[in-house]
Amino acid sequence: MRYNIDPRQQAVRDRVKEFAEKEINPVFRDLDRALEKLPVEYYRKLGKAGMIGFAMPKEYGGEGRSNIEYITLIEELAYWDPATALLAAVPELAVYPIIHFASDEQKKKYLPAAASGEKIPAFALTERMAGSDAANQQTIAKIVGNEFVINGEKIFIMHGDACDFAVLFCRIGDEDEGRPKVSAIIIDADRPGFKGFTLKHKMGMRAATTGRIELKDYKIPVSHQLGEVGKGFRYAMATLDGARIGVAAQGVGIAQRALDEAVSYAKSRIAFGAPIAKLQAIQWMIADMGTHLEAARALTYKAAQMQDKGEKFTIEASQAKLFASEAARFCVDRAMQIHGGYGYIGEFSIIEKLYRDQRVLEIYEGTSEVQRLVIAGNYLR
Repeated sequence: MRYNIDPRQQAVRDRVKEFAEKEINPVFRDLDRALEKLPVEYYRKLGKAGMIGFAMPKEYGGEGRSNIEYITLIEELAYWDPATALLAAVPELAVYPIIHFASDEQKKKYLPAAASGEKIPAFALTERMAGSDAANQQTIAKIVGNEFVINGEKIFIMHGDACDFAVLFCRIGDEDEGRPKVSAIIIDADRPGFKGFTLKHKMGMRAATTGRIELKDYKIPVSHQLGEVGKGFRYAMATLDGARIGVAAQGVGIAQRALDEAVSYAKSRIAFGAPIAKLQAIQWMIADMGTHLEAARALTYKAAQMQDKGEKFTIEASQAKLFASEAARFCVDRAMQIHGGYGYIGEFSIIEKLYRDQRVLEIYEGTSEVQRLVIAGNYLR
């Protein structure tokens, strides 16, 4: 059962279902089990279907959809395959700072190719010592003449191993000048000094690869600075507010699939002479799954609506992300318990894959612990 707060959502659901039947269902298992390499052709199919630039501005090649339509897209893609939802979500995350803070020239250069899926963008914020503590950036860009000379390393960067360009967060200035504030620079991956590496043996979301970026005496014109010097941390946090709603939508899609699979299995699995759906223990699991799911969906839609209205939504995004990611874990865990061995073995059902894919929702775009800090801080302020 799906609940729409906007009639346009159903059209999005129908569109994703049609795409899934033709393009996702035949390949998602193979992509999950393949060598760890971004499926570029598959990514470009998403682009041609309009699912990469879904919320990007029309004037730059996107579809210009509302946030509620966008999170419905991510929810539905996650229902069919969470990794495919992530493939569609990462570009929106990566170009958000360009859409909102870049110059017109930068927007014209980077957005159309990103919206079409021709070019792969990345959001290069996290470092080994700057994960939850995102302000602790160690990457330094020194100004030499009219160029930045950048040295540093980024890790856990979605598509960092395959990107064509990235929004890089770093400090501009000399290390001996104290601690300059975080700034943002758009960097191209085809310049000397840029190296991208795939982080191997990921637990889940395998089709959407995660990488490490190494920058060694990397040079790029100072015209690639994004926005104002020292505003990078604010740009990054604004980006993550919106991205957290997208993660919540992934959680809703995963939870819905887990519930649907559990209900279907409970009705068909015979034990002690009757479907296990007749057992009170199973009914209570399904009741709790459905309640967690609908609460997660309501929080997610509320945050998206607030974003569409231009209202401040930081706390609502964190609440949605926190609850929906943990609701997805709860639902997948209960679905695994209902399926028993048939859920644990990937040959028999999708539950094993959902179990692996879900876990990262509680980690990326701010861990559940960080979300609790954000939420509490807003109430206590």
